Amino acid sequence: MTHVSRRKLDSQTEKILTSALKELFTYLKPREIDKVFSALVTNTENIMIAKRLAIIIMLFGNISYSEISRSLNLTNQTISRVHSEMYDRPEIYKFINKKLSPWKRKELLKAVVKELGLQGVKLFAKHSGGRIY
Repeated sequence: MTHVSRRKLDSQTEKILTSALKELFTYLKPREIDKVFSALVTNTENIMIAKRLAIIIMLFGNISYSEISRSLNLTNQTISRVHSEMYDRPEIYKFINKKLSPWKRKELLKAVVKELGLQGVKLFAKHSGGRIY
């Protein structure tokens, strides 16, 4: 787990700094995000955030806790905490899932290409009305 200082910021300072962080990411171009993200987030924090995102994706995909735990090397308690947060604020998690839809389609296409080869993709596209979902 990442280290969080025991010395708390006053709420006004925390609010200003959080606002600055959000402002920074608002104006970044896609190619700039990696540079800025790598400067601000440690490798451990990056993995932690990525696993959290994976839990969300997998829970929306109706994957069992045991499969999530096995594939991401997480405890059921961690998965349960994220799942509980999803129930507390469903609108934001549905938004996250929706924003990931294009990425999920791209990953599905990669998997199909790898599994079936290019001929299989052409056949799949033909039978799905020319679109890959």
